[in-house]
This record gives sequence, structure tokens and C-alpha cells, in this order.
Amino acid sequence: MNTDFDNIDEDQYEEDEKEEKKVDWLQYAQEEEQALRPLDAKDYVALFVAAIQTVFVPLIILMVVMIVINFFLQIAAG
Repeated sequence: MNTDFDNIDEDQYEEDEKEEKKVDWLQYAQEEEQALRPLDAKDYVALFVAAIQTVFVPLIILMVVMIVINFFLQIAAG
């Protein structure tokens, strides 16, 4: 296995640098601008539903667990 790193081809680095300079950064800016379009009504509805699920699902699970614990405590006190 050849591990001699002193003989790296300098021409390859020069070609890579030329390729990097050819990048059209204006195109990237325009693509990003197009990606930031305004939200539709269905997007707001989806965000609202996701927010409600994030808040209320853990509360519902907590209530169910407390009811089950209460049920078992009433049977034990019985």
C-alpha cells in the first residue's frame, strides 16, 4: 500500500479550484428566494393541528394514566 503523500498531483488541485470559481452563486440565491414562497391556508391549518397535537396529546395520555392509577387505588382500598 502506497502511503506517500508527498507526490500529490498539484494539477488536480488547480482544476478543482477552477471548478469552484465557476459556481454561479446568483443561481443559488434565486433558488433560495423561490423556496421562501408564502404559506397557503392549508399550511396554516397543518401547523395549527401539529401545535394542538404537540400540546394536548401528552395531556390526554397523562389523564388516562391518572384515571388508571385512580381505578387501581380504589380497588386496593376497596
